[in-house]
Amino acid sequence: MSNYSISVHRYTVNKMMQVLQRFTESEEGAEATVQMVLPEGRNPLQKEFNIKEIKLVENKLIGPAYDKYRLMILVE
Repeated sequence: MSNYSISVHRYTVNKMMQVLQRFTESEEGAEATVQMVLPEGRNPLQKEFNIKEIKLVENKLIGPAYDKYRLMILVE
């Protein structure tokens, strides 16, 4: 028996474009760096992922070399 759960999150292209379009409505979202976050403990052979969540987070690192915000795409 496998030890994983099936995602209830399903992003179609239209849904993903709607979500991303909302981020472009603010300067912070429009200029954020995009980053994908892989699940911890994943099988290294896993090559395909479902999008779990898309969110804008403030970058905790400070200084001119760092972006202020990041658009995080969490996958499972």
